[in-house]
Amino acid sequence: MAPTRDSNPSAYQEMFVGELRARRGSTSRNKLATALGCTPQWLAKVETFEKPPSEGLADDLDTYYEAGGTFRRIWEKHLEAQKRGLIPNAVRPLVDAEKEAALICIYEPLLVTGLLQTEEYARFVLSAGERADKAEDLLAIRMERQSVFEKDSPPWLFLVIREAVIRGIRPEFRVEQCKRFLDVLRYPKVSIQVIPVGEPEFQPGGFQLLSFESSATVAYVDGAGGHGQILADPHDVLGLTVLFNVIRSAALSAADSENLIRTIMESP
Repeated sequence: MAPTRDSNPSAYQEMFVGELRARRGSTSRNKLATALGCTPQWLAKVETFEKPPSEGLADDLDTYYEAGGTFRRIWEKHLEAQKRGLIPNAVRPLVDAEKEAALICIYEPLLVTGLLQTEEYARFVLSAGERADKAEDLLAIRMERQSVFEKDSPPWLFLVIREAVIRGIRPEFRVEQCKRFLDVLRYPKVSIQVIPVGEPEFQPGGFQLLSFESSATVAYVDGAGGHGQILADPHDVLGLTVLFNVIRSAALSAADSENLIRTIMESP
């Protein structure tokens, strides 16, 4: 069976191919492939959208055509568009908001929040119901989201999480995930508080509050299958802000929470 053309290439992929075709002009594909050190079959697949352009091809084309980084810039935009295409539409506003937020407050009653998941725990969570290749792509996106804590001015993070969530982590992931919690607590802008077993479950679904330097606070409410939503109405945001503080009032202190996490980590 003949390879199938990508029926939905990104605009940047089309731009990359258009630039390649324009610069190649009347030069044969064989001649260009020889100069680049690849096969004409590979170039043909890129030009007919059977294969996406690679980082190496972008750099080689920039060098060969003295394009000043044109192909590299288009490839990077294509890669970014490709990643965004993997993220459910409803989650994309959250991913964008995380990058700009000065304060993030998270209530998590079911899972470890994505911003603090270890790679192995995240891989396990994301692999449920997904092809292995897509799960790995989603994993890379999730790990990249955590880079917000490496910024010169990282956001404040206040996480409230149920003890049952931590104890419910599969044994093979629990120790490393607890270590991850303890590691991020070394950051001066991170606070984790645990709601002990026995406290009432105020809210069955997780949500986040994201505040910014120069715009209004928004909320993100989790939804099944990636169907969460951003809430910007001040009344809705205020209601969730109050709810977050009510839930937080039932949690252990930061110091007691850290001790509990350490105890869970060291438990057989």
